[in-house]
Amino acid sequence: MTLAMSYYLRMGQDGGPLGIWKINDDVAIRIGVSNAEEGPGTYFKAKPGETIWSTIRQLTPWFEHDGRNPFHRIKLRPGEYYPRMARPSDQHPGEAPGANPGVRRETNVVAIARGQLTTLTRQLDRICQTVQPVPSNFSTFGHDIRNLLILACTEVEAHWRGVLTANGMNKDRYNTQDYVVLRRAMKLDEYSVTFPNYPWLEDISPFGDWGSSGRPTQELGWYAAYNAVKHNREAEFEKATLFHVFEALSACAVMMAAQFGLSSGLGQRSELQASYKFSMLPSWPPSEIYIHLYEEPATDWSPVLFDFSRAT
Repeated sequence: MTLAMSYYLRMGQDGGPLGIWKINDDVAIRIGVSNAEEGPGTYFKAKPGETIWSTIRQLTPWFEHDGRNPFHRIKLRPGEYYPRMARPSDQHPGEAPGANPGVRRETNVVAIARGQLTTLTRQLDRICQTVQPVPSNFSTFGHDIRNLLILACTEVEAHWRGVLTANGMNKDRYNTQDYVVLRRAMKLDEYSVTFPNYPWLEDISPFGDWGSSGRPTQELGWYAAYNAVKHNREAEFEKATLFHVFEALSACAVMMAAQFGLSSGLGQRSELQASYKFSMLPSWPPSEIYIHLYEEPATDWSPVLFDFSRAT
């Protein structure tokens, strides 16, 4: 029985992309090229008793010497993407964090989020004109710092909730047991942020330990502090520290990039791009990339809800 066609990205030995293919058990055809069935190296058909892989191996030098297959099966079909999740594309599979084709449908969301993060960043800069952000001052706390921590963390929550609801997870109330699935789905733990305005600060990885112990609130020290000072200021006031604010704003910047990409999320040559730089970005396997439309008539990208059950 002939299997249905699946899509594959062929990678070169140097790690560069070498085209998208449709492959089943006896046929392989490269898409996005004219007359692929007639061209050299763009169409293969298995002989009776052979597999398509053995046929390609016999007719090309593409397979690694150790036998590794240069064709990587892709989870999504051409033109499909996950709402509010950035991924590299087949044309630039090594480009992190990539982009999200649905950003054109989210222009209002992105604009408001940029405006909010810009406002919060300016508030941080004003505080740092009074309290120099050096390690000896990281434990400094006060009303302006507490208020900024609360605003920054509620903004992170808005991003978390937005991604979940865009992908079909709808609840009256969310908590970090719900939100933590985003760590693996979006590789949030693989982001690190620097602050060019304060170059002496070490890199901050706001989601680095998230999901490691089964206590998702406590694993984010800045978020646990936010909960404490929001609900019990009189007893927990000293937890609203300057360093936790830097962590929370780093988390905001990460969520913007992880949803929409660097340019679309933070804006090109913007105030935010000048305030936040990424010293570490996630590495995505070829199976997770987004494929451009090559075969279909000119249609828009189609959203596919992310299956969070495979990210828990």
